[in-house]
Amino acid sequence: MSAPFQQGRIVWVELLDPQGRNPKRRPAVVLTTSAEIRSDGEVVVAALSSQIDQSPPEVSVEVPWHRNGHPRTKLNRRNVVVCTWLVTVTVRSIRPDDLGGVVPLAELVRVLEIVRSLQNGANQPPPETEANS
Repeated sequence: MSAPFQQGRIVWVELLDPQGRNPKRRPAVVLTTSAEIRSDGEVVVAALSSQIDQSPPEVSVEVPWHRNGHPRTKLNRRNVVVCTWLVTVTVRSIRPDDLGGVVPLAELVRVLEIVRSLQNGANQPPPETEANS
């Protein structure tokens, strides 16, 4: 079994909406590489949204779901990763019951590609195939 807290893991964290309002518990995918995750550190996450029409398709990546909970992502409704909605959160703020499923490798690669292109080639970590296998 893969590590419980890793790149590609979906976590439930308190986030503001993209306009900086409406704080609530939302799903997000961990973008920080597993090797860089420390219990006393921070991770970068990209928020997921079920409001598909609110997120421009060029910065969104749809992830698998099923109404009874997808076996890999655990999502039970249609969601997209919003690649412009990045937030840094402390690892300590994420409890074990905040851990969800895992974004499949193909979708994670696409998310990281979009984030990298939006950051004009800044050093974005590559996806880890072992953590997502």
